[in-house]
Amino acid sequence: MDFGLYARVLWRFKLIVIGGLLLATGAAVLSVIRIAPSGVSYRQDELWASTARLGVTQNGFPWGRLFAVPLTPDGSTGSGSGKDDDQIPIANPDRFNALAILYAELASSDRVRVLMRRDGPVQGQIVATPLRDADSGVLLPLIDLTAISTSPHAATGLASRGVDALQTYLEEEQRTNDVPASDRVVLQEVTRPTSAQVFQPRSKTMPAVIFLAVMFATVALVFVLENFRPRFREATESADAVVSRPARRRTA
Repeated sequence: MDFGLYARVLWRFKLIVIGGLLLATGAAVLSVIRIAPSGVSYRQDELWASTARLGVTQNGFPWGRLFAVPLTPDGSTGSGSGKDDDQIPIANPDRFNALAILYAELASSDRVRVLMRRDGPVQGQIVATPLRDADSGVLLPLIDLTAISTSPHAATGLASRGVDALQTYLEEEQRTNDVPASDRVVLQEVTRPTSAQVFQPRSKTMPAVIFLAVMFATVALVFVLENFRPRFREATESADAVVSRPARRRTA
C-alpha cells in the first residue's frame, strides 16, 4: 500500500475530510445525548445494582442447636422442661435449602410486585438467586436479592422494597393459611442492600459505529472524486489540443 499516495489524496480534499470529521463527531455525540428545550440529557440510562442477602430459617435459631427437638404424636415436643425454646421443633436443614430456591423465584412474582407497588411504582427489575458455596457448590439457605435500576438511590431503594415485599408476602400467606408460629419459615435479612454498583454502563457501540460509518463514507467520496480528476484533466487537454490545431487548407 502506498500510504503516502493516500495521504496526498486526503490532503488534496482536506476540506471534505474536515467536514466529514465534524459530521461524524456530531452524529456520534447526538447518538449519545438528546438536546431539548428542557436541557441536555442522555439517550440511554446507566443501570445500577444493589444486593441484599436473606437467610431462610425459622424461629428458635436452629443454627445454634446441635439436636432437633422431636415432636410427639399429639404435636407437642418430647421435652418436658416447659421452656419456650423446647416447644419449637427444628426443621431438617435441607428443607431450608430447597425453600431458598422456591423463594428466589417468588421474589420476582406478580404477587410480590403488587406488594411493592404499595410504596410507589416499580421502576427497575428484581433478580433473586439462591446462594451456593463458591468452593464446594453446595446450596445454602441464603438468597441474594438484587435490584437493578437507573440510579444508585433507586437501586438501593428498590432492593429494600423487594425484601420487605417478599417478607410481607410470606407472612400474609402464613397467617391466611393458619400456619402455627412454631412451624413458620422466617426470611431474615442477613445483609442490608449494599451501595449500588454500575451493572451496565452506557453503550459505546452505537456512537463508534456511526462515527466510523460517516468517516468511511467521507473517505470513499474523496477517492471517487480523485478517480474523476484524471479523466477530467485528459478531456480538458484534448479539447485544448483540438482548438489550438491549425486548420488544413483545402486544395483544388
